Amino acid sequence: MDICERLRRYVANFNESLKSLKILDAGSKSLVDVALAYYNDSRYYLEKGDCVTGLITISYAEGILDALRSLELIEWSWVKAKEVRVFAAGSFDIIHPGHVEFLKWSSSLGNKLYVVVSRDSSYVRTKGFEPIFKDIDRALIVESIRYVYKAYVGSEDFLKPVEELKPDIIALGPDQIDAEELKRLLKDRGVSAEVIKMSNRVSNYSSSSIKEKICSSWCKNKHNIFHPC
Repeated sequence: MDICERLRRYVANFNESLKSLKILDAGSKSLVDVALAYYNDSRYYLEKGDCVTGLITISYAEGILDALRSLELIEWSWVKAKEVRVFAAGSFDIIHPGHVEFLKWSSSLGNKLYVVVSRDSSYVRTKGFEPIFKDIDRALIVESIRYVYKAYVGSEDFLKPVEELKPDIIALGPDQIDAEELKRLLKDRGVSAEVIKMSNRVSNYSSSSIKEKICSSWCKNKHNIFHPC
């Protein structure tokens, strides 16, 4: 198992186990706080990709709580977290802060985020022009973002990947398909998944506006005279 996947599961299980935590002796609270600080450190290291350090810190956290439980100063039991799969989709041509914020938000809805990137043919049919990056490259870029567990190229039938993955939650961006319409489409396919739509977009970022800005900037010569692209 990949070391970061191991830490990801460790964190998910630890987080679920904290629901059972009960302090029986007030004097042990300071040590519980130390354990929780180590746990929060492990989440930080997971986000930063330093999974070795993350495993060390979360092991410290578990060790402290185990010792306090053995001394009957707290009640605490280890619980295995249920895997919650989150599904998100998009073109993701030229990644910008809005994309990153959407993926971060989507990942917070569960513990594994799967992202489908639109095929080149679907992109052309929807947008009317070719993407900057090919679908395989866009999937590779998206999968490199730390919030994403797995990214892959989609199908001409945009609901087919949903049927195959069977996610617990489908995350929608603020400008994507209407949530109620998607629920109806999913019902017709016999797919049961919660649909959650992000309420607000991040600033006014869009791949199209970025492309226009790049074109405008690069179509000026060194004397700042504009030349059409």
